[in-house]
Amino acid sequence: MALEGSLEDMSLSDLFQVFRMGPKTGVLLLYNRHERGVIYVNQGLLVDAFVVSGPERKVVASKDEAVLYMLDWTTAGFIFRHDPSVVGRAVQIKHDAEWLVLENMRRHTSPQTAVPYRKVTLDTRLQLSPIPSNTESQVSLGVDQWRILSHAANHQTVREICAETTMPEDKAIRIVAELLAIGLIDVSSAIAPPTKATATSNSRPDPSHPDARQSAPPVGRSLLSAILRRVSEL
Repeated sequence: MALEGSLEDMSLSDLFQVFRMGPKTGVLLLYNRHERGVIYVNQGLLVDAFVVSGPERKVVASKDEAVLYMLDWTTAGFIFRHDPSVVGRAVQIKHDAEWLVLENMRRHTSPQTAVPYRKVTLDTRLQLSPIPSNTESQVSLGVDQWRILSHAANHQTVREICAETTMPEDKAIRIVAELLAIGLIDVSSAIAPPTKATATSNSRPDPSHPDARQSAPPVGRSLLSAILRRVSEL
């Protein structure tokens, strides 16, 4: 059974989380209008990769740079097939997936391209990722990243974190987007306690209110959970 989809629904960084948590061994094929990409995965770890372009299949990127190249894709389709022969393939990729995701984000002014369906604002409420991950032991986190993690455990908003840590808002949003991309935190579905002015027995929530919007499960995480259940069958 193959796993198929589009990067519009599941980003490449989320697919890396799926493969790592499996852990899965096989070949991930990505394709857009003019280019094709291949990533070999062994027990959840990236082994090798390359990108070809045009009918002549000219190689435009390989190894680590190929992964960084494909992390910029947002509309490509993908298909992952289990392939035990990847076990014998020589490891060509120097860095792990988490490092590559963070490096890709460092190269761009807008880090949110890595998490297109989970836009981060000052009112975004955070939580630690409910999906078990061993990412902490695989990626080196900075002091500010650990500060965001510690506050995310308390379901605080980005605005509250900035107030308590005196961290600049743009910096906090970038760090949150990075931690979302590597799967350490997620957007919380918790609703803030109602105030006396708004807590009435017959009142209905305003769907335009930020807290009301947060009451729905994050689309990205729900989809990721569904993908995890499906990929476990591969």
